[in-house]
Amino acid sequence: MSNKQKEDKLTIREKAFCREYMKSCNGMQSAIKAGYAPKTADITACKLLRRGRVAKEIERLTAKREQKAIMDAQEVMELYTAVARGEIKDQFGLDASLADRLKAANEIAKRTVDLDNRLKGIPDQNNQLTINLNWRKQK
Repeated sequence: MSNKQKEDKLTIREKAFCREYMKSCNGMQSAIKAGYAPKTADITACKLLRRGRVAKEIERLTAKREQKAIMDAQEVMELYTAVARGEIKDQFGLDASLADRLKAANEIAKRTVDLDNRLKGIPDQNNQLTINLNWRKQK
């Protein structure tokens, strides 16, 4: 392992400090919980937060937390689908209204039809979309 790789690698206490700091955003308390001396925890925390590898780890953990907090497209579609199917109740435990179910179905249609058209290269002019349905009898 090169000196550069050793410099970039976090110690066990630095990792613990980063985890604790993500919970509380309190440098002094995080340093104490990570095993640093309580008398100098405030100074140690300041030094740790300025240390490149520690700052990078905190940035990485913050980005990971933010990524988990935001719904992705799949989750949005699953939510709309559950509402459209009537699988989700309102705050009073009642079934979603027909209007809400239709809105959810409409949102699903917008996303899937728009995506299908973009994949096929069909331009959307004046925000209007023409859909041709071909009905065939099953044999």
